[in-house]
Amino acid sequence: MRPSDEFLSVGDTRVQIRRGGKGPPLVVLHGLGDRGWFRFHDLMARRFSVLAPTHPGFGASDDPPWLEGVDDLVVFYLDLLDGLGLRQVHLVGASLGGWIAAEFAVRHQDRLLSLTLVDAAGLYSPDAEIADIFLMDPATRAKALHGNPEVLAEVTATAPTPEMLQVELRERATIAKLAWDPYFHDPKLGRRLGRLRIPTLILWGRHDRLIPGAVGEAYHRAIPAAELMVIDDAGHAALRDAPDACASALAAFLGRTPPTPRGRRR
Repeated sequence: MRPSDEFLSVGDTRVQIRRGGKGPPLVVLHGLGDRGWFRFHDLMARRFSVLAPTHPGFGASDDPPWLEGVDDLVVFYLDLLDGLGLRQVHLVGASLGGWIAAEFAVRHQDRLLSLTLVDAAGLYSPDAEIADIFLMDPATRAKALHGNPEVLAEVTATAPTPEMLQVELRERATIAKLAWDPYFHDPKLGRRLGRLRIPTLILWGRHDRLIPGAVGEAYHRAIPAAELMVIDDAGHAALRDAPDACASALAAFLGRTPPTPRGRRR
């Protein structure tokens, strides 16, 4: 299934969006190592209308001067949903995208039918030290992101072009703005997650070498009635490492999710 590729202007910011499938809207916010459209998206597009935007400051999307923190992206994605005419969506966020999704949920859970966090940044756990990606060379970073040897081989098979290196440098600068201090977490987020009353699934790669599973367990404890599932044969980029397992878990979860959330508290 080939997705459509388009650009949408949200205010003065132009972003790339890939779409595919038909059904209830499912928005996937990418993380580190899984920007793009992969088998996971194809599998979910069999039952959902999947939208995969590229964050401002990443890929072919604009790098706006207003982007200073994750909270800016929360406002941006609220405006994007309004621009697309989407009142409520299923929201999936991986890694950095998971952090954005969690922050979005605590502020705007009335816009969500469900929340899925995949190896999400955003929380600090005293039992888990998040690896410093800024000290890693490309090969080490690829190994930290991917626990599936076949995916790792695919990622590292092609030498980067000058254009790809330029994009990577730009994205690293964006990540530094968003996640350097405090490093990949929001000290206030943990206290706010208890507000959530929407169906929530937490997926975590068993071999995540970037964000330890203790962070996933912290999310599980903080979010009322959340479900936690560990994905075998997956590293940090679980949606790319184990697309079938992730899609199967998410489809089963959404199959148990009522069409309209109940007991929501703003």
